[in-house]
Amino acid sequence: MRDILVIEDEVVLARSIVSFLERRGFSSRFAVDAPSAKAQFSETTPRLAILDYKLNEDDGIDLLRWIGQKHPSTQVVMMTGHGDVDVAVRAMKAGARDFLVKPTPMASIAAIANELMLDEMQGGLDRIGVDRIIGRSAVANSLRSTIRTLGKPATRRPGILIMGPEGSGKSLTARALHEMAAPEAKLSSLDCTLADVADLEAHYAEAQGGTLLLRHISDLTPQGQARLLQILQKDANPPAIIATSIKHLLPGQGFLPDLLYRIQVGWVDLPPLSDRAADVLPIADYFARLKAREAGLTRPRFTAAARAKLLEHDWPGNIAELRNCIDRAMLSQQDGRIDAADVRAIAATETRDIPTLMELEKSAISKALARTNGNVSRSAELLGITRDTLRYRMEKLELSRK
Repeated sequence: MRDILVIEDEVVLARSIVSFLERRGFSSRFAVDAPSAKAQFSETTPRLAILDYKLNEDDGIDLLRWIGQKHPSTQVVMMTGHGDVDVAVRAMKAGARDFLVKPTPMASIAAIANELMLDEMQGGLDRIGVDRIIGRSAVANSLRSTIRTLGKPATRRPGILIMGPEGSGKSLTARALHEMAAPEAKLSSLDCTLADVADLEAHYAEAQGGTLLLRHISDLTPQGQARLLQILQKDANPPAIIATSIKHLLPGQGFLPDLLYRIQVGWVDLPPLSDRAADVLPIADYFARLKAREAGLTRPRFTAAARAKLLEHDWPGNIAELRNCIDRAMLSQQDGRIDAADVRAIAATETRDIPTLMELEKSAISKALARTNGNVSRSAELLGITRDTLRYRMEKLELSRK
């Protein structure tokens, strides 16, 4: 039985969720408050409850604790408002299995239902194309949409620049784009930090008919830039170019304008993992399952305390740091159970007198806005980012022009 109870005080939304889940094969019902939810539990214990944090006069956390005490076999997913990470942490500590951020796409609700109610050890580990992007957040959904758009097969594919902080998944995104557009073709990857002209020429030749991935393109030497531009200008049928960078590239500021115009036709801007809190748990679960398969172990389980600890950390090293943390947890876990003591992020051991990346970013933006008297365009130029990116970061950090 694939039984789900949706506990949501907005009746129209509750009915919509139930209808959507029913069409996907789940037996679903709904309750609008704590008393009606408890009445439903007295009739049949569901395998999964999707619980809204705010239920008019009732407290979702209190109902979560009641479910844990009276019906411990039921898994609970808490729905919280945008940015309510503190609520999500409280929910994890109270026994929630996962959380969703409202407004929640219906597809994300169905996805988490599948993840929690189907217990295949190997399912979903071998991912290609857009399925490489794990998560249910608005950021993850937007990224998948961008990859589908930019990754359409074509005789002549545009150059694509993927921008994002270290460890945010730029190479994985590049591979997803390649697999969407030309899954059978060759992907040749070159780290521009270490590359000379001969390396560049060799990888370019290897990528003919496929994709040339240029990692850390901002580190490509002036000689390498000039040679790449020369080859592209002469080649009637060049490979598709995907480049990655941790900083924005501006024409004439250390980078050849004509080369940049060829590379940066398509654009993917990857945010830090701290902007994707709703994706931390599914990504962590994926890495743990992957490591378990490699070691021939059973599927690992995260305790409530471990899930809360994962959400409390801000992951300055992004997805790469999260993967390292899970790999370390898999070494110390016992009997397929990952507890809070097993979750040890490297960055968390650093002294707190060093400001976080978010603090540094907020300070830099504030200084730029002060220097330009609140002019967003001029501030973006000073910071070396686009105006749209600056507006997004200002909204995220709750910064005004003044």
